[in-house]
Amino acid sequence: MSLFRLFSLFSVLVALGLGAPAQAQLSSQPAASSQVSSIPPAPARVFHTTADLLSPITATGSGDVVPVALRVRMEGNWKIYWRTPGDSGLPPALDWSGSENFKGHTVHWPAPHRFTIYDIDNIGYKHEAVFPIDIHVAEAGQPLSLNLKLDLLVCDDICVPETHTLQFALPGGDAAPSPEAETYARARSTLPTPAHDGARFDRLWLDYDSGNRSFVVAEMTVADKPAGDIDLFIEHPAATVFGKPATAHDPKTGKLTLRAPIHSTEPLDKIEADLSNGTLMLTYTNGAQAVEGSLALSPRPSGAEVKSGAKIGDKIVTFDYKILLLALLGGLVLNLMPCVLPVLSLKILSVVSHGGKDSRGVIFKNFMASAAGILFSFWLIAGALVALKSAGETIGWGIQFQHPGFLVFLTIVVLGFAANMWGLFEIPLPRFIARHATPKSADEPTLAGHFLTGAFATLLATPCTAPFLGTAVGFALARGAVEIFTIFTFLGLGLALPYILLALSPRVFKYMPKPGAWMVRLRKVLALALVATALWLGSILLTITATPTLAKGWEKFEQPRIAAELAAGKTVFVDVTADWCLTCKANKRFVLERAVVGEALDAENVVKLQADWTQRDESIAAYLQSYGKYGIPFNIVYGPAAPEGIILPELLTEAAVLDALSVAAGE
Repeated sequence: MSLFRLFSLFSVLVALGLGAPAQAQLSSQPAASSQVSSIPPAPARVFHTTADLLSPITATGSGDVVPVALRVRMEGNWKIYWRTPGDSGLPPALDWSGSENFKGHTVHWPAPHRFTIYDIDNIGYKHEAVFPIDIHVAEAGQPLSLNLKLDLLVCDDICVPETHTLQFALPGGDAAPSPEAETYARARSTLPTPAHDGARFDRLWLDYDSGNRSFVVAEMTVADKPAGDIDLFIEHPAATVFGKPATAHDPKTGKLTLRAPIHSTEPLDKIEADLSNGTLMLTYTNGAQAVEGSLALSPRPSGAEVKSGAKIGDKIVTFDYKILLLALLGGLVLNLMPCVLPVLSLKILSVVSHGGKDSRGVIFKNFMASAAGILFSFWLIAGALVALKSAGETIGWGIQFQHPGFLVFLTIVVLGFAANMWGLFEIPLPRFIARHATPKSADEPTLAGHFLTGAFATLLATPCTAPFLGTAVGFALARGAVEIFTIFTFLGLGLALPYILLALSPRVFKYMPKPGAWMVRLRKVLALALVATALWLGSILLTITATPTLAKGWEKFEQPRIAAELAAGKTVFVDVTADWCLTCKANKRFVLERAVVGEALDAENVVKLQADWTQRDESIAAYLQSYGKYGIPFNIVYGPAAPEGIILPELLTEAAVLDALSVAAGE
């Protein structure tokens, strides 16, 4: 089975998993028709929300303000957004055009909930949300007729825009309670109350940790010990996004400290300048309790400390353990990526060389040596990235493939492995090593050979961005040395996990065929995969020393171009790629160049911009880092309905691309 054929099978399996929700939501029942037509009927639009207007009173009464409420119900796990949506999303948009006796409105927002997926925070509502609205009438006591166009962005596995057109009328005259009065009263009870003695905001300051991450720290006085799910939602005109806070409560003083991370790559002084301009709106929730207030930034208190997180020196370093799981899974998935598949030749040979003849201890040592080689290599990469970051250099996953010297070195190593497997030469070990790592036969690798196999797998893994890995690497490289080494340790453990499992469960080797002359022939056949890898590395070397040309139909990426095309009502698809990125090539061959996707990308209203990162390019690196990304592939779609962009997964699927194009265009 060829390299790309094996990877295409993996892509199809992923597509089936990731594409199923999108296919399900776009399906519709076939419409019966008694007429024959060459044009099939348009599928009925499937909505995931319902909406209506209600009022607690039966008439407008004599006041200038008439109370109504907007009720939105969401099916299943679909969600809508709060007025400040978080890392992504859009709040509900209300257009009252065509209403009569209407002067203005004020929306009251129920306390929201935070939905965190892969370290991305969204803020909004699930199942049902009822928004009390004050309608300011032009003439008190007169009839009111409301026409509302409600635009929602509704999200589950994907996001889709939905528009509801609603009408509601109240006659003039004396007001009496309506049947919806109780519903309205319950909705009012979900609104945050102004801060009070039982829960008040005392001060707010800016802080940071050893990784130069920024935090806003809020200090509150609370009457009772917090017992529910605590959260703090922070809003500022600068549109800065804040994550879920770590909390510490002092029962003696009643002080509650909340330390919320700032999701920004801006330097600390820039963040401080932005947040110092005006006040910050704070909404504190503790179970069913919700209070809100506003504060301006104050100087950081001397000796201020949060009693949560791991303490490194005099700093606080906090980890979301989900990111460690993502790193472990990302490393494990790398074993299936096309960059690492050539190393399967070494893995297979390593397995069959045992043939059930070795002791449990020998098998354990050999496979743990390979795992050690992987971990050691990830630590070397982490150390190099920390050093480069400290020196102010651009860092990223796989950028060493932009350097000719590295490619020459790796090509020589790959050819050396292939020549060794063909038996053209043997590299003798120093005597002090040979005494402890001498193979039992000429066909069996030494402990040092197993270690180098693991290191070699790591080197070839670095141009690939697998599912889960991109998020974990982006999290690490945006932070400090502690986070980088921790995340890269878990990445290494993930890549080494098959070796570790085989070391701990050696019974599988009892079913392997016995060693023999066939192994010599197998070595020579498997060495061909390494020669193919060397040819691929050589092609990259030729590419980065020449001018890379854009793929047919694509235009050169220039970031200011995005805003210009959006202003013209166009949809923009950005593809950040490189010749050394095999995952990028797989995305291109199995998704972007397929007929359905290609036709959608070639539409008149779509602009295709390609950012070629084969060679070092600081502008592309800065663009990636603005989205918290440090590796490729990276694909994003902008449009009139998604001006901030819709980021696509590392492994593309037809459904993901087509859905993003449709949502971004507002279709």
